[in-house]
Amino acid sequence: MSTPAADGGTADAGVTPGTTPGTTPGTVAGTGAGTGAGTSPRILELLALAEDPPDLPTLRPYLADPDPAVRRAAVDTLTETVPPGTGQALATALADPDPAVRAAAGASLRELIEALPPEPGLRAPPAAAVHGPDAVARSAAVEVLRALRLGDRALFATALTDPAVDVRLQAVRALVSAVAALRSALADGHADVRKAAVLALRAHSGRADARRALATVAEAPDADVRAYARLATQG
Repeated sequence: MSTPAADGGTADAGVTPGTTPGTTPGTVAGTGAGTGAGTSPRILELLALAEDPPDLPTLRPYLADPDPAVRRAAVDTLTETVPPGTGQALATALADPDPAVRAAAGASLRELIEALPPEPGLRAPPAAAVHGPDAVARSAAVEVLRALRLGDRALFATALTDPAVDVRLQAVRALVSAVAALRSALADGHADVRKAAVLALRAHSGRADARRALATVAEAPDADVRAYARLATQG
């Protein structure tokens, strides 16, 4: 819907003059960062830095800024520029005191997971996050440790008992070669975790212990679990 504009043309209803449709006043199109009078000068600095990709030491003060909005913007800048050390810095941000920063760090790690080198220093922060209070951070941590092969069986087995379904799913995927641990997942309270365990065990259906585990759910009440288990034991 259009309304008359001051210059005799038309303007879209609900759009503030001088802004791009689809953005909020005081923001730059294509970014989530504000540039109005109330915008933190530190965020403006980050926007300027992103134009000439900064190194990690340059971004560290922003990642430790007292303002969580600045730390979140620093995570975004780190994700866009990916300087050396990005993986460890993002993994460290999984322990940030602000949930939005933790969520941003987890999403960034998942986005970059195929590009991150499995550096030894990248193991400790997500391994600590696996035991943290934030389910989003725990799930991202388990996925990173699995994808980069930085976790161990004991850590993933512990994640199988996590109260969050997505964390347990990531643990099952990580334990694809551990028949004993996967057998315990067949009794999980969530059907998606049980199905993931059956699918993982199917890869080992030539092993007697895997076949015995699958036989325990061949008559399961869940139709998908039943079907996958029977297919594996009959193959």
